[in-house]
Amino acid sequence: MPEIESTGFSNPPASLRAESERECRTGEGPVSTEVRNFRPALDLPARPMPQGGMSFGGTLRNRRRFYDAMVEELKDKYKIAIRRWRRVMSGVAYELKYRDGRIKRLITAPRPKSPVSAAIFLHEVGHHAIGFRRYSPRCLEEYYVWQWAFREMTARNIPVDPRVLRHYRRSMFHYVRMARKRGLVEIPDELHEFLVWPG
Repeated sequence: MPEIESTGFSNPPASLRAESERECRTGEGPVSTEVRNFRPALDLPARPMPQGGMSFGGTLRNRRRFYDAMVEELKDKYKIAIRRWRRVMSGVAYELKYRDGRIKRLITAPRPKSPVSAAIFLHEVGHHAIGFRRYSPRCLEEYYVWQWAFREMTARNIPVDPRVLRHYRRSMFHYVRMARKRGLVEIPDELHEFLVWPG
């Protein structure tokens, strides 16, 4: 049976491991699994998107159409599949590699309905757009994935509002803290601002 490797700060969900093991028993399973988790921000209550301020219109129906079109466009562009839509503000990016060279790209994220949920969705897509293990240490990868997500938001006129920035800063603080706990001594210059809890 092919060996399944797991990377990231946590193991793949049990359902994904079980699916991979079933595929392995038939000889069609992945030989490795890459996982990138997104740390959810704390105590951010759901709030409706403010009316206006977006080029695609202020009505709820128009926003839904806009976000649905964005999801379909990015799924097609980066050849990813949505494993599951989450109700909570967190996400995970997966990459399964098969012996025959196939790569299966998956994400789990909240369905984009607001700037915060759109940012989290784009962050997970960004892991596939940039590529896993392109930057080291891991916290630097998270930083550049966030920058990719912000560029996408700006290009699409999705506001990078204070709630999005708060989510981002708390997430980055978590990843820098985890890296230091794991022995990282030299913190990259880009990450110095995340050494202190952002509030």
